[in-house]
Amino acid sequence: MYNIIAYILYLLVTSFITVYVGYRCHRSGGVYLEYLLGDHAPCQAINNLLLCGYYLVNIGYAAWSLHDGFHIDTPATLLSTLSVRTGSIVCLLCVLHYINILTFYLLTRKYIHS
Repeated sequence: MYNIIAYILYLLVTSFITVYVGYRCHRSGGVYLEYLLGDHAPCQAINNLLLCGYYLVNIGYAAWSLHDGFHIDTPATLLSTLSVRTGSIVCLLCVLHYINILTFYLLTRKYIHS
């Protein structure tokens, strides 16, 4: 019984996080990329590509995480498992976000100085 509840809650939480964070980063990222690159058309293309990759990574990680399976017997185990799985997705998003920001900063810095 708790396994079904865990799967449903996990999918709801990860879907919400994926869509909300993707929307916010896509909206704000376009402004950041325009500031770095200066041209509107390539910035939108790069921003859309980043959003597509973001969704693919999140969907893939969530599906892979479900493949491991949950073995939940109590409500405490349910909460613990959901917290660890959701926290791992949020940490992955954080790392990928900062890698993207650092990469674009370094690329534009190299592009501007050359």
